[in-house]
Amino acid sequence: MNLRELLKLPPANRPVIAVPMILGPQDKFSPFARELATQNPDVVEWRADYIVDEFSQEVIWQQVKAGAQQELAQKNISKLTEAKMLSELEAARQEFLTNWPAMQRKIIKEIVSNVFDTVGQYPVILTYRTKSQGGQGEFNDLEYVTFIMAALQTGFPFAAIDLEDTLESGLKEKIIQAAKALEIPVLLSYHDWQTTPVNLEKVIQYLADQPVQIVKLAVMPQVATDVDRLLDATAAMAPVISQPLVTMAMGPLGEKSRIEGYKYGSQMTFASLSSQYSSAPGQLTVAQLLQAWQ
Repeated sequence: MNLRELLKLPPANRPVIAVPMILGPQDKFSPFARELATQNPDVVEWRADYIVDEFSQEVIWQQVKAGAQQELAQKNISKLTEAKMLSELEAARQEFLTNWPAMQRKIIKEIVSNVFDTVGQYPVILTYRTKSQGGQGEFNDLEYVTFIMAALQTGFPFAAIDLEDTLESGLKEKIIQAAKALEIPVLLSYHDWQTTPVNLEKVIQYLADQPVQIVKLAVMPQVATDVDRLLDATAAMAPVISQPLVTMAMGPLGEKSRIEGYKYGSQMTFASLSSQYSSAPGQLTVAQLLQAWQ
């Protein structure tokens, strides 16, 4: 099964174009929706790390606490009354922690609903990247898994979930099993933000040996020949592995891989609606990509 079939996309004589959605809590969603409708890519990659950290347990509690403390500071009260109110605040914190799982599920469902309302008919790939993975997120592994599981259980039809290979194996398996139960394909990603590994074919085979439906490899070239090595490895491995393969070289040197990767067997390329929405170094805009294909 090729990637278009897996993502339930209509046939086309071009690779799948995925655009990142990197909107934060202060951003307006309607301009993105208008650009999306105008440029008409194939898939939206929702980069949840740009928004969900702002609705974490600690952030929400600090907001509640700050409001209570501000109210307390405005009152002319005795030390005894202040101590009592602070004690009540601690009791409120315990109640907050008890109720947090239900609150979190509700918050995540509202965020996901907003995302799907914004993108309309476009398929959505769910992605969360930590700062160590080249993203914006600060969740630890457990927080990451908790978020992903909650997002999957909202009932919204994600086209796929992008799972970083560096996640601890037991937690990675938990997400894979949950996605399988919901019939959501898993795209397993391997990023090297510093170099282009020597053994690219082995890396691709390692990813393909795992129980996932899509394999993705992104590397950082230091010289032009690194890009050529990636493309050659793509050509060598695309016919060998059973999953659709997605590869790219990042940064300015890697533009060739984003434009010509499909000729070597890479079935998807990432492009932004505009430079404002770029999520990775060297990412072209959709307009630049289409122009290069002419």
